Amino acid sequence: MASTLVYEQKPSMKESAFSFDNCARNMALEKLGMSGPKLRSTGTTIVAVTYKDGVVMGADSRATAGNIIADKHCEKVHKLTESIYACGAGTAADLDQVTKMLASNLQLIELNTERKARVITAVRRAKQHLFRYQGHVGAYLLIGGVDPTGPHLYEFHAHGSSSPVPFAADGSGSYAAISILERDFKFGMTQEEAEALTQRALEAGMHGDNASGNSFNLVIITKEGTVFKGPMVPDFCVKPQSNDIEYKFKPGSTTVLKQKIIKYEVVESMDIE
Repeated sequence: MASTLVYEQKPSMKESAFSFDNCARNMALEKLGMSGPKLRSTGTTIVAVTYKDGVVMGADSRATAGNIIADKHCEKVHKLTESIYACGAGTAADLDQVTKMLASNLQLIELNTERKARVITAVRRAKQHLFRYQGHVGAYLLIGGVDPTGPHLYEFHAHGSSSPVPFAADGSGSYAAISILERDFKFGMTQEEAEALTQRALEAGMHGDNASGNSFNLVIITKEGTVFKGPMVPDFCVKPQSNDIEYKFKPGSTTVLKQKIIKYEVVESMDIE
């Protein structure tokens, strides 16, 4: 049976990257005294740990827009294949599209080869895509999984650089999380030890970072299968009930600095048919 090979035509340099026409527009507006678009900081905590039989990955569920909590149940653990997952930090929209693209490409590879995709294949695809846009796609990834060569974990920068690591943490809460990982990680851990370590690192990142919180999800990947756990809510993220709150300040304790009285007149409206 004859097969037809379809080669992807390489786009030109002008078509292969983003258009930066709006940058010149923003600079011109600022010279006229107008304020340009404001950058918003992103926040998250993602953690991944390898052990002797697999990989444990997890992420919190809080999505922020500056100092506003935009979503309390954001899904940051993305499924690429049955045995390969990705955790993302950065821009939520970019992460959704990049992981969807990787998942569809890996599915096509598995259908064409009739074999399960390997982790290095997902790594290669992600590197090529992110490097093409030179960091303007805000996707910082942890890609992990298990294939016939064993468990693997890779850490990605938005520019496309990557490195194989035994454990990793990323996002605004990664400073607290990585301290737990560096202190307690050891090679040859059991699944229970790796899962507990990932949970402790996530809780440390969520507790020490205002942009991380609400709940977290875990995924345990082994050669036997994949188990997804969550959402799980730490004790310090549980909202207290209103009847449990005790106010220590009595009414009138706060000094009134300024008082303004506005008089208004109520006018009755009549329906005219």
